[in-house]
Amino acid sequence: MKAAGLTPEIREYAETPDRFAEVADGASVSRFDDGRVCVIQGPTWASVCGVKVGDDEVAGLVERVRELVPAERPCTWWLGPSARPADLHEQLVAHGLAMPGDHVAVVKALALVEPPPAIPAGVEVRRIETFEDFLAGRDVQWDAFAVPEERRALQRSRLREDFDESIEHGIPVGFLATLDGRPAATAMAVPSERGVFLIAGSTAQWARSHGLYRALVRARWDYAVERGTPALVTQAIPGTSYPILKRLGFQDVCTIDRLEDVH
Repeated sequence: MKAAGLTPEIREYAETPDRFAEVADGASVSRFDDGRVCVIQGPTWASVCGVKVGDDEVAGLVERVRELVPAERPCTWWLGPSARPADLHEQLVAHGLAMPGDHVAVVKALALVEPPPAIPAGVEVRRIETFEDFLAGRDVQWDAFAVPEERRALQRSRLREDFDESIEHGIPVGFLATLDGRPAATAMAVPSERGVFLIAGSTAQWARSHGLYRALVRARWDYAVERGTPALVTQAIPGTSYPILKRLGFQDVCTIDRLEDVH
């Protein structure tokens, strides 16, 4: 049974958000989408979704994606229920794809089409518009996700460039939540014509259980409403953010398998 209020368009968006994300001309993020596969990538990452090919076309598709994505760039494949062929996961493993480096093999695609709870008292959320806030948010994110030093170093070299680009193009939109005036949580939003895709929500260990994650969801809902696209989608780790998002009113859309290709 389909969840109430979730249109086919929102469900499709939740499964393959990269296919609908706004990508600015001249930005360092680019997208290739030929209907058979959607590949979106930035300077230090790449993502593949929306795979629909024949049973005997997987090998050629893997080769094509490897042509598009530089060998040194980690590339994550997201395999939802609409992906084809039915044994895509098994075929990709046979071609060398494996468990992602973050050890997250499965995520839950979720959508929200009704207002979430209000921002709790004592918590403040603002959009990231200064480099100081950008750095504070990145530090919170790295620590919350226990990002390895090698990946931090890779990202650190681009921080100023990433900030300048986000301000110039307005994508992604960053948010910083503070508790007692101290940076405590951060998150980003990627807009589209169908709604807003929530990514990188993270809370510092010392600040948990104060409603910061909830506050960041509400701030991004307000942003979506402001844009005239009142819908949020995200892909959550079952053992961490998923239960929180369900309590905030998000509805299940599908389960997505993840594989990584480092070649």
